[in-house]
Amino acid sequence: MDMVLDPTVLFFCLGVVAVWFKSNIEIPAPTMKFLSYYLLMSIGFKGGIALAKTVWTAEMLWTMLAGLVASFIIPLWIFYWLKRKLESHQAAAICACYGSVSAVTFLTAITWLENHQQPFGGHFVALMALMEGPAIIVGILLAKFYSNKNSQSPLHLKEIFHDALFNGSVFLMMGSLLIGYVMNPVRAADYQVFVYDIFKGFLCFFLLDLGMTAAKQVKDLKSNALFLGLTAIFAPLINALLGLALSLMIGLSPADGFLFIVLLASASYIAVPAALKTSLPEASPSLYLSMGLGITFPFNILIGLPLYWWVTKNFL
Repeated sequence: MDMVLDPTVLFFCLGVVAVWFKSNIEIPAPTMKFLSYYLLMSIGFKGGIALAKTVWTAEMLWTMLAGLVASFIIPLWIFYWLKRKLESHQAAAICACYGSVSAVTFLTAITWLENHQQPFGGHFVALMALMEGPAIIVGILLAKFYSNKNSQSPLHLKEIFHDALFNGSVFLMMGSLLIGYVMNPVRAADYQVFVYDIFKGFLCFFLLDLGMTAAKQVKDLKSNALFLGLTAIFAPLINALLGLALSLMIGLSPADGFLFIVLLASASYIAVPAALKTSLPEASPSLYLSMGLGITFPFNILIGLPLYWWVTKNFL
């Protein structure tokens, strides 16, 4: 119940209700772009500061490795599951989103842990940033591989790797992480208000807009609506089970295991779609955004996060 009553979740619900009742709330696109960049910069900076204070252990290294391996495995099973009903480029775009991570879901999970004084490892911010790239690469390679069966056009691996590693979201987060890591702790305190104090307020505002966007995206699931809708719900649950199994193998604490499961169970609808627009333009954005943002994101926020926390408390 505490998770559902968190202000970040309630503002998301407010955005959904605003669309249902046809409210005239309208947030300019440039404002939302600024907020998304701010949130990524803030969490990267805070993660870098936490990382600088962290003594690396074998558990942390195994966690990083497990996350990277999972970001290669998850898009593969989702691709071949979706390919039963969809064309290869559509299945590849969706699997790239689900193999990657949702920064906002992760931020919401971190905010909830902080509100409940639950300590967690700063290396999870680095892991989140690192998990963005592999899924993009796998998704695009799968799409190109199957399209090249009927075409002689070559694979431009350089462009694929560039889109995966240097798209705006990943680059900003990794850069902020590095700045926070090398920052003198005394100097970092000067940025307390900008990076820490106003963070939760901006996150609430951002989730208000995402709630409205999610409510609008659901209607874009036309053909195969039942199949895609069920996939958007069960995929995060299956990936969460994978995260739980890996957490048990590594021996993570409940808070760290919770964040690890959230990373695997979430789906990207910011960084990956931005990369897919240029690398896989034939895929329909309405399809992967409808699933990731319209169904999986609200499912994770309203049901998934409380469920994942209950599981980690009882099994880790």
